[in-house]
Amino acid sequence: MRKSLAFRVVMSLSLIGFAAPSPGAGEKPLTLDNLVITLGATTYRIPHIEIEGASLSLTELASLFLSGDADVAARLARISARRIAVPAMSSESRKDSGVARAAYRKLVFENVVSGRAATVRGDGGEETIESAKGGVQRVFWGASTAKGLDLAEFARLALSTRGDANEPLKPLIEEEVVESSRIEDTAANLVMTTGRLKIEGVRGRALRTPPGKLIERFEKIDPAKPEDNPALMRDVLDALQSFESASIGVDDVVAAGRGDPAGQPFTAKIARAGMRKVAGAGAGEMFFDEFSLAASDGGHLSVKRFALNEVQLAPVLEGAAYPKLARIEARGVAADLPDPKTSETSRMKFSVENASATFDNYLASTPTKFSGRIDNFVVDLSARGETQTTAHFLALGYRELALSGVAAGEWREKSSEAALEPVAIDAKNMGVARLSALFGNVSSAAFSPSPLISRAATLTTSIKSIDLTLEGDGLVDRVLALEAKEQKTSVDKARADYAKAAATAITALGGAGTNAKRIAEAVSAYIEKPKRLHLRFAAPKGVNALDALARKPSEILESLDVEASVER
Repeated sequence: MRKSLAFRVVMSLSLIGFAAPSPGAGEKPLTLDNLVITLGATTYRIPHIEIEGASLSLTELASLFLSGDADVAARLARISARRIAVPAMSSESRKDSGVARAAYRKLVFENVVSGRAATVRGDGGEETIESAKGGVQRVFWGASTAKGLDLAEFARLALSTRGDANEPLKPLIEEEVVESSRIEDTAANLVMTTGRLKIEGVRGRALRTPPGKLIERFEKIDPAKPEDNPALMRDVLDALQSFESASIGVDDVVAAGRGDPAGQPFTAKIARAGMRKVAGAGAGEMFFDEFSLAASDGGHLSVKRFALNEVQLAPVLEGAAYPKLARIEARGVAADLPDPKTSETSRMKFSVENASATFDNYLASTPTKFSGRIDNFVVDLSARGETQTTAHFLALGYRELALSGVAAGEWREKSSEAALEPVAIDAKNMGVARLSALFGNVSSAAFSPSPLISRAATLTTSIKSIDLTLEGDGLVDRVLALEAKEQKTSVDKARADYAKAAATAITALGGAGTNAKRIAEAVSAYIEKPKRLHLRFAAPKGVNALDALARKPSEILESLDVEASVER
């Protein structure tokens, strides 16, 4: 649904539903027929209303009818009624962007006290939106129940604008449940259905910009250039910050239609999606479970769970490239996608068992501390076929790549250092690589959202230490076996040749100094018997980009403290 049931009907019923004299004991409910109310660009028509226990006299209620849309919220706050039944209602809205017509079935408001309804029930309805450009969208929704609906506050939100930027948010609705919905968009060739939608603990306030005008401006924005509309982005941010909800959840979302190429069908499904602690243009959690996509091009993608924690959208609306968040998680990812650029039969097939990352210690919109891990990331090389990327791995006998790894990093403001540790990658049947590094002279300017400032700060950043460990013989042994086969020689001969060539290359690049020789000997020994290689480079004063430009690699290498060891 484009809007909740409460938001759709509250303005019409709140203005006319209570306009009835109070019946005395034993009297039948008051009935009103053929009501027509116009509010701005929208006209509401109600053929019949039955009202029990209205609080105002006939004269007072008649005054409400004659007052138009002035001070609606204040007038609603005076109303109490035991029950209001509306068998049917329709509305029509006309704007430059198009015409919207809606119909509602069997609406019942119960126990209304001072403009707040304890319960609102409806049997469903539908809306048709005809765009001025020719597109048609139809929305259908099923039975619904809303509890604790504050009609006066809804009226204030819909019909007024906010003068006080810091006006507090007020309760709007305790809970609303819509059992099902369906959206049909002819222009997009899309049909979307949902199961049960539930919203809890909604609070809000009037916007600084009228909602209708904000929507019209937003519909005209160029998605590729949101930065061209800073005023609109500020108003959108204000709108998001003007609502909050304890939770929003929806089950069984299905979107189906036709897309590229050649109008082929696609289907996307989500078993459950939702948000929790929605407030301040963000959410404590945004998630979906059991997502699947059968794409128009024959591709398939599935995700068991995807979640974002402590998300804040304000940085994006203020010009940042990404939102602020504390954690991202994905589980059970599997993809089988066509790769027509390679060949008609080539597929990109991969899966991820678990992947997650956490972010902390934000400096403006940039995290200065992070950690992440990935478990069992598998790429099917055989499905891709022989390409420039995969041919060598296939020749080595790898039908798939299976990787797991962890990474972490932190900027230490007091010491102006940044530590990258640990970074570890475990590749099945290949080996394990571990890396840690320490950087010095890292100022806060390195995290500036301005690329010019951050690049300038990076030039003065220095490397103080690098620690590298390689373990395992899987990859080395396969490389040597392939080389021996191609050269028609023994594996032992190929191993000796590779060890000698590696040592020669290192000394050619790093010079003939002590440190270069130490590294060359360790690498050569590791190739001869690849079990464990450990290298450590330390520069107490650091080595920066300017040093790399002004000094030869051999000079820099010999100025370092170097450790090189091999476990045979």
